[in-house]
Amino acid sequence: MSDTDLKEVLKEVKLVRKKIERLEELVEERLVGCEAPSEDEVEAITEYETAKKKKTIELVSLRNAAKGK
Repeated sequence: MSDTDLKEVLKEVKLVRKKIERLEELVEERLVGCEAPSEDEVEAITEYETAKKKKTIELVSLRNAAKGK
């Protein structure tokens, strides 16, 4: 690899790192509860909890869902 290639890779890695850090900040804000959940989020959580209690929901792995299992 040439120096130019390495500099380009380093630039891309730094960009990805900044984006990941921003995503982490967003996730932390939501998990810590800095922001109140929106009405649709509250509704979705309520629906999920109700379905979970009634056992009308089934969780499957993403791999299996992608395969149609």
